[in-house]
Amino acid sequence: MRTKNPTQTREQLLQATASLIVQQGANNITLEQIAASAKVSKGGLLHHFPNKNSLLRGLIQQLVEVFEQSINAHLEPEPSPGSWTRAYIRATFVVSPEEQRLTNALASLIISHPELLSDLQEAFNFVEKRSLSDNIPAARATIIRLACDGLWFGELTGIVSVPQALRQQLLEQLLEMTKGGQSLQTNEFQLR
Repeated sequence: MRTKNPTQTREQLLQATASLIVQQGANNITLEQIAASAKVSKGGLLHHFPNKNSLLRGLIQQLVEVFEQSINAHLEPEPSPGSWTRAYIRATFVVSPEEQRLTNALASLIISHPELLSDLQEAFNFVEKRSLSDNIPAARATIIRLACDGLWFGELTGIVSVPQALRQQLLEQLLEMTKGGQSLQTNEFQLR
């Protein structure tokens, strides 16, 4: 008799959910469709995710985990001021196929289930905390984070399309901003 692997079953369910959301939209899929697509019984699905909302929240959590893994893969061997932020920038600009699949599903998910936006915000709180504790000026860390978030959100929604050459320049400029402890020049203008 074959032993079921709970982690593998959960992963199959999340993959099936993401694929079906991209194909049909989050409002148009059923638990029965997800179970069938994942080759899991509906009871098996309900064992891991007691309802559709918990399944959708699981998808958000998976996106966060995949993104965190990407950041960790880009960390420099020797930590230095700004090293976590540089890894965050690289993870934002270099998107794996799995991340892209999850991001595409997320776009549809957030549009059809805006109540899940708070889950997404909460899950990504670690980014702000880590960037502000990365030994670079807080304002600079925030500018970098907002630029990366803006690029990600713009591409997620299709509002922004950055040509590859400009995208490379943005990457280089943001990475450059993480170096050194000097504040950015602010004498060109004053906030009132």
